[in-house]
Amino acid sequence: MNKLIAIGCIAACSVAPALADHHGSDSMGNGAFSTLFVSAKDVGAYIESVKSSTAIFEAIGSDAAGYCETISGRDEVGQLMIWNAFGSVTDALVGASKYDASKAPANMASQRDFKYGATWAPLKPFPRLDPGYERAMRIKLKPEILQAFIATITKMEAEIIAAGHDTFMNGLFVAMGGGTTEAGTYYLKSITSSAETHGAVIDDYFAGASWGATYNEASAMIDEVVNDQFEVCEQFYTAN
Repeated sequence: MNKLIAIGCIAACSVAPALADHHGSDSMGNGAFSTLFVSAKDVGAYIESVKSSTAIFEAIGSDAAGYCETISGRDEVGQLMIWNAFGSVTDALVGASKYDASKAPANMASQRDFKYGATWAPLKPFPRLDPGYERAMRIKLKPEILQAFIATITKMEAEIIAAGHDTFMNGLFVAMGGGTTEAGTYYLKSITSSAETHGAVIDDYFAGASWGATYNEASAMIDEVVNDQFEVCEQFYTAN
């Protein structure tokens, strides 16, 4: 399993720790994210409801917001993550305190089952906020190799981009207040613009890409892959 790690992957919404003035803009800082994990009864209808609820994002002070729909490796049908990007962990925690998803209005609550929320700090941020086709992995790492792992996936990102995969980026996050689901793991995400560009990165690796050695080095540092999913993510809100 470790042989397929940082190629293609961590969402959405992921989740991206950089903030943006618009979809795909340059990084403005490390920031933080808050996320809500839900199971939607009708994914499309629920997403449209969330998109139209801009007052919520304004009230919590979100800089940007979007969703990630799990399309492969899902734990249940309708699995979604709604994410909000903030300028700091403080802003994310304060924002999360202003909205209790477990007490959502009936018209919203009836469309989904609320699972849990979490706040995320970036250990290796994305260079920009640009959601797309994403591989999302929960992994376990020994504390003493964390900095080396971050350096290695940063090097790998640069090498993959230099090899012609210009939409590729990856990031590493740690959760706070994520309950037993997120405890003891790191969230590794790798993003490209589409399924085609993501597949091209993976095909390049198996064809013997020069950056493969760096990828293998990063893979060897992972103690355990706890979860491995593909997501399609989109940003639908940007603060004025």
